[in-house]
Amino acid sequence: MTRSGTSLGTVVRWDDEGGRGFLEVPELPGECWINAAVVRRSTGAQTLRAGQVVEVEWEDSAEDGPHAVRVTPREDLQATPGG
Repeated sequence: MTRSGTSLGTVVRWDDEGGRGFLEVPELPGECWINAAVVRRSTGAQTLRAGQVVEVEWEDSAEDGPHAVRVTPREDLQATPGG
């Protein structure tokens, strides 16, 4: 059985060279893996950084585990120093 949803998450790790990483998503029991191909940005760049807030459409299946199917960085929700 596959579960799916849309949530806000936080980038835990990101590998620019490999184009992949992991997100923390409150609705999921563990980390959610992500591939650069599912990152949607207005600038076209498909890179993320640790600590970045994103909107994530995810699926959690017995076969693949929790993974992102679409990720959109939420620049309006980013933490700022002293904020």
